[in-house]
Amino acid sequence: MGLVGSNPTPSARISCFTKYIPLYILRYMNNLDKTIINLKVSKNLKHEAQELADEIGVPLTTVITAGLKEFVRSRSLTVSAFPRLKPEIEKELGEAIEDYKKGKNVSRVYSKPDEVAARLSSL
Repeated sequence: MGLVGSNPTPSARISCFTKYIPLYILRYMNNLDKTIINLKVSKNLKHEAQELADEIGVPLTTVITAGLKEFVRSRSLTVSAFPRLKPEIEKELGEAIEDYKKGKNVSRVYSKPDEVAARLSSL
């Protein structure tokens, strides 16, 4: 007998869904603060991303969530044929290049370890 017109128990309501949706997904969906996003990416990209996430010790979900948060925070998406630095880093790099051109904050090149040790001792 179907569920229409009856007052099924909570376990009966869940069992009709678990036939089509695994129980762990239903439990996850019960958390009202979360949602599921299905993404289509190449197998190779997913594999490389998973390996890198494992290497640094975070779930791939955390990596994707961080990317989405950065997208929302910055309200921008950078698509480029060339890698681009973050604006803060570009600014610092520009300042460092200007300092170098002016001879400011530049140390000399040392060719012997004794010279380095002597310089460090003098500081």
